[in-house]
Amino acid sequence: MTERGDSQRHLGLHVVYDGSHFQGYQVQPMQRTVQLHLEMALAKVFGHVCPTICAGRTDAGVHARAQFVHFQTPKAFPLERLPLALQRHLPTDMAVLSAHELPPDFHARFSALSRVYRYFIWPETRVLPFNSRYCWHYPYAFDRDLLSELWPQLLGCHNFEAFCKSGSYRTHFEITIERACLDTQANGLIILEIQAQSFLYNMVRTLVGTVLDIARGRFPAERLAHILNSTDRNLVGLTAPPQGLFLWNVLYPAQFGLNLNAEAERQSLFFSP
Repeated sequence: MTERGDSQRHLGLHVVYDGSHFQGYQVQPMQRTVQLHLEMALAKVFGHVCPTICAGRTDAGVHARAQFVHFQTPKAFPLERLPLALQRHLPTDMAVLSAHELPPDFHARFSALSRVYRYFIWPETRVLPFNSRYCWHYPYAFDRDLLSELWPQLLGCHNFEAFCKSGSYRTHFEITIERACLDTQANGLIILEIQAQSFLYNMVRTLVGTVLDIARGRFPAERLAHILNSTDRNLVGLTAPPQGLFLWNVLYPAQFGLNLNAEAERQSLFFSP
């Protein structure tokens, strides 16, 4: 997109990061966060504070292949040079893939049609060190056919309050799951994908932990359907660890010209099952 002469420019950034050593996206006192480092880099490039709004506030240890943020600035700067200019001030475990000029009504969070998360499970007894940062090593025996039946049961509109960690600011817990699919790679890696307009705090990780507990035989097979009709947090299983979770994609209306999935694929990210 071309630069405009408006006094306030509305810019967006496609940000990727390895969440292993971040305490999540959002700024927290005395913590290493993605937002902190991104806004520090923006301040150095533009010469003023640039508060950012993100598509999804990932938790500590969670990765992002397609985080998107927006901010405003009155300063002129060539968009094609902005990712490299920012990278000079960013740590090596995060990067800006692209920069976009956007209309004033764009909002990284509220303009999003849906978000896609992927959770990676390594279900083998042997440990692969290159997987340990990006998968949940799960060496326990479980019913894989049952897991394949359970995950799609999440499709549709349900009350997910039981899967929301206490302390959430949310008061509305009904969410429509647009996509819930399971894929097993040739090497045995299991990928659980889920898509919805929004998610609750720790919801995806608690869903993953619960369906695996059921598939492992710790709960009866009917447990998932029962929880989806309940608000009792005591019924859910364990919360899966953060390292297996990726914010994989964020979808926006076509009018904004954003295709984060295609951008991530073009960049040939090292971890792209």
